[in-house]
Amino acid sequence: MTAHATPIPVTGTGTAYTGVCTYRGLTLFSTAGATVTVYDNTAASGTILAKFVLGANGDKHIDIADGARCGTGIHLVASAAVEGSVRVG
Repeated sequence: MTAHATPIPVTGTGTAYTGVCTYRGLTLFSTAGATVTVYDNTAASGTILAKFVLGANGDKHIDIADGARCGTGIHLVASAAVEGSVRVG
């Protein structure tokens, strides 16, 4: 059985979680469209966990059932406003 995950709300560039954790995925939406990069870090560098482009009025759902262990935290960089959450276990 997969462990539960906590959704962390995000609205744009910033650190979603600080500390060791398990990245379990995300759900994002953008009205304008955006390029999004998710890092294992508390800054815009380090190991890339996900990178994608959202078109105008686009959404993206990533589900990592077993998760990916992050040693530093989860930092999201978006080129425009986004709505949604990053899931942390």
